[in-house]
Amino acid sequence: MRIKSIVDHTAKALEEMIIRGKLKPGQKVKEQEISTRLGISRPPLREAFKILEAEGLIRREPRRGVFVSELQERDIWEIYTLKLALYTLGINLAMDRISNGEVEKLEKVVAQMEKSVQGQGSPDVMKYDELNNVFHEMTANIAGHARLKKIQQSLNNQIKRIAYRSFEDRKHLEASCKYHRKILEAIKAKDKAKAEQLTREHILKGLEVQEKLKRME
Repeated sequence: MRIKSIVDHTAKALEEMIIRGKLKPGQKVKEQEISTRLGISRPPLREAFKILEAEGLIRREPRRGVFVSELQERDIWEIYTLKLALYTLGINLAMDRISNGEVEKLEKVVAQMEKSVQGQGSPDVMKYDELNNVFHEMTANIAGHARLKKIQQSLNNQIKRIAYRSFEDRKHLEASCKYHRKILEAIKAKDKAKAEQLTREHILKGLEVQEKLKRME
């Protein structure tokens, strides 16, 4: 396995541990413990730390070590208000350029989101969150706005762990899924105002849920 792929694999494994709560906010990430668990040496692990630090998932403190970063209520508010502005901008710009083929691609993403939620068993929360982000990244792509997409990805990386926790609430998960269906239907109807309004409501609802969860800690 190439060094780069080892680093990427390690970063992904650590990210999943953080998102699923196996590594808690504020917890020290011990190099020896993680390298033993993942069966890797320390150099690629340290490179993976750099990736996760850039994504805002961990922080490195001189002479103290590596810790899982913590999100305060103010951090959540800042991230979601930025998402509110960016996602509505993405929808606004995308609807001036969107093709029938791109609508079909969005339809496939929403159908996969619905499939991941439906059924009697436990929904695939990780898959749903990934598709949720893909949907909004696609609108940035359609808009032809690379910087918008890059900033969205950065924000989503920072908030993945609490997004995962909120989507474990089946009611919130289903409500989120329905919003994406409604946004898509507004896009199909070429109703820009409706698509923006629904996107705004969707993000504000997410903020409300996250703030409630934070206060319950």
